[in-house]
Amino acid sequence: MTTAASLPPASEPSAPAPSPPQPVPSPPEPAPWGLAWRIAFRFVFAYVVLYAFPYPLDAVGGLEFISNAFQAFWETVVPWVGKHVLGMEKDVTAMTTGSGDTTFNYVLFLVHLVLAAGVTAVWSVVDRRRTRYVKAYDLLRVYVRYMLALTMVSYGFAKVFKTQFPFPSPERLVQPLGEFSPMGLLWTFMGYSPGYNLFTGGAEVLGGVLLLFRRTTSLGALVVIAVMVNVVALNFFYDVPVKLYSSHLVLLAVFLLLPDVRRLLDVLLFNRPTLPVEQRTPFRLSRREAWGVLALKTLFLGVVLWNYVEARVEHVARNGDSAPKPPLHGLYEVESFTRDGQVLPPLVGDTTRWRYVGVNRYSRASVRLMDGTVKRFFLTQDAAKGTVTFTEGTGEQAKKSELTSSKPDAEHWVLQGPFQEGTVEIRLKKVDESSHLLISRGFNWIQEAPFNR
Repeated sequence: MTTAASLPPASEPSAPAPSPPQPVPSPPEPAPWGLAWRIAFRFVFAYVVLYAFPYPLDAVGGLEFISNAFQAFWETVVPWVGKHVLGMEKDVTAMTTGSGDTTFNYVLFLVHLVLAAGVTAVWSVVDRRRTRYVKAYDLLRVYVRYMLALTMVSYGFAKVFKTQFPFPSPERLVQPLGEFSPMGLLWTFMGYSPGYNLFTGGAEVLGGVLLLFRRTTSLGALVVIAVMVNVVALNFFYDVPVKLYSSHLVLLAVFLLLPDVRRLLDVLLFNRPTLPVEQRTPFRLSRREAWGVLALKTLFLGVVLWNYVEARVEHVARNGDSAPKPPLHGLYEVESFTRDGQVLPPLVGDTTRWRYVGVNRYSRASVRLMDGTVKRFFLTQDAAKGTVTFTEGTGEQAKKSELTSSKPDAEHWVLQGPFQEGTVEIRLKKVDESSHLLISRGFNWIQEAPFNR
């Protein structure tokens, strides 16, 4: 009898022969773009580069000479275009006035449009066989993301550190509302509240930071659009001369949001499902290359943000609401006014007698006469000589009057000497700024009735 142990081992089933390796399917080729989309992309690419260059070089400290050289180039081209192409009678000049809506800016805008159209035409002929611009589009998105992000962070810091809108100056406190320019009214409204500056500036910084990452680009674009559409409305309806620039920022944010518009509409409006999109970089990178790019990105952003913060901190220390003010800063009411030995009573409508003098943090004085006229001067104080010089106007047309200045006590200020074809003696009393309702009212949690004055 044979036992199980003596039986020959059962043969194990043979393993199936390995199948030959199957090729990995390559991702489907992107669909070709239509002719209109290709032309539109070429134009947008050319215009954005023309508009933004020399960014990002001008965002790094020490490279300002590149930006200055480029600006000098346009300061040669734009006046020539204005005179010889547009036939303007007055020369187009690039003046540093704080306005972004000057004649120079509008002519430069036109030049950019024409040049972008020319580049588009040439590009469309030379590259007419190409059916899509996937990598170029991705690169343009990265360029716009960083440009818009850093711009929003810079603008946001100007509000977070409260350097864009100063607190209402002494002369503003006695200026009738009807004399405010629309922009002056907006600046006073914004400058009154540090909290509202922090809120609006924080929203701008948030939108900018979100744009720095691919995954949060669409969310950042939505935040920027929400913030900047309001800014554009303020610029247009309060006559702030930053209409061109702020409108460009909105359009750049819209450009970044365009790929997700259909998906957002599906979710928010049509109640339809959507598919995720691939978060890709313009070029495929190895792990080491990806870390190198991340390190370079971190270094670039660190340098730029440090420069922004350092500049704002210095500005706050020098000109912020809590910065040291000049000795004569404040609002003064004229107690007595003598001209050529004759005492002038405070009669409403008098075109000579002063009523108020306001001196702001920049040593600029606004003199309000009895007839409501305002004259503006730049003050230069010489404490050693005991004099104050009132300068009206600029350049060769400036008129200067040096007056003896003394302060008998903490509340009074006396001026004596020749002033505009006469000799004056003016005694002024400092006004307590907290006596103004705008400053003394403050914040109230509980209000039994609206306090609208």
